[in-house]
Amino acid sequence: MRYIWDPFDELRKMQYKMSRILGEMPELMEPSEMLPSTESAQVPYVDVLERENEIVVTADLPGVDKKDIKLNVQDNTLEISAEKRVEKEVKEEGYIKRERAYDRFYRTILLPTGVDFSNSKASFNNGVLEIVMPKLEETKKKTIPIS
Repeated sequence: MRYIWDPFDELRKMQYKMSRILGEMPELMEPSEMLPSTESAQVPYVDVLERENEIVVTADLPGVDKKDIKLNVQDNTLEISAEKRVEKEVKEEGYIKRERAYDRFYRTILLPTGVDFSNSKASFNNGVLEIVMPKLEETKKKTIPIS
């Protein structure tokens, strides 16, 4: 008996499997009640730098006012949330045009244990948020001599 290989047979199988996966996606993508709502929130780019005595987090939040930024800490998680509102009013002949834009930023960052949140400092300049968090004394890097 001779078999004829059909190259499209594999594609049909793959298409069938993808259809099943995509059919299940709405249930998988429903927001969890356990997590904060991040609907339509942008995820800002962040850098996390570990120095000898501190952890430094920088986040890009372009166009955001300092008063619209919130920082929260729970356990060893830093939560950054911010809102950007832009309103523009243009008056033309007999017509007033008013435009509004709204953006939301949200990001959580898991930090190493042993960060002193009570002595942390945050600054915001030119759309860049910087948070400096000192390490607790017992978590600072120590050298172990080899005998």
